Amino acid sequence: MSAITRSTPTPRDTRDPDGSAAPTPAFGRESLSAPLPRPDARVAPHASWKFQDRYELWVDWLQRDSAGRWLPYENVQQRTFRTREDTLLHAERLIQRGEFPMQGGRAAPVTLIRNRREALLSTFREAEGDGVTLIREALFPVGEYALSLKVTCERIADEIRTAFGHSGNPLRSLAGQPVKLTVLIEHPYDVLGRARGLLDFHDGALRLDGETFSFPNGAPVTGVPYRNATVAVSRGFMKRPKLYRFEIEEPAGE
Repeated sequence: MSAITRSTPTPRDTRDPDGSAAPTPAFGRESLSAPLPRPDARVAPHASWKFQDRYELWVDWLQRDSAGRWLPYENVQQRTFRTREDTLLHAERLIQRGEFPMQGGRAAPVTLIRNRREALLSTFREAEGDGVTLIREALFPVGEYALSLKVTCERIADEIRTAFGHSGNPLRSLAGQPVKLTVLIEHPYDVLGRARGLLDFHDGALRLDGETFSFPNGAPVTGVPYRNATVAVSRGFMKRPKLYRFEIEEPAGE
């Protein structure tokens, strides 16, 4: 069903000279690297790639270690909101109530925070972030403990379901990015191959780690733009499809 040739430097154009779709090529490998990634300049975003902002409020108790560093001690609250305004409003109401419980019977820090709500509110309002993913971050020490309040924003793309040959194929958004590929069958779970490297997607052909991949134009693709995409290739009647799962390679340490 597929051929392997290791000297295919140029992706193939799967269209006939008149612009019509060429016969579906053999699929599979023909020859075998937090903010949103920077898209390949050759790939224009598709109208179906819609995004939504997810805002989160993080409230945590921290404790100072012997070296004077603040380390996580206990989570108080983590909530998700649709808008920036709702997140900030909820944070201010929480501060005004002064309800920041701590397990283990440590009442002193909780009482100190409750008695200094106005100062905490002022600190939170004056706090700043990077204006992009970190909206606001405040640290309010009370003795050997500190209350941390943080508002973050993450831009999330909606999941797309389409065909490989469609211009809205989410695989296109991964072009020029470091990705990892897992080839597998899910039932029973069996990994058939792996690859990683910069993904080149041009004229309907993909190149990764020195190998070229081609798929039928009608092959189903499911994925989140700029994050991941999975191509399902039929293996015949009553058989589970072979999945080609492409995912953005996160930098080491994240």
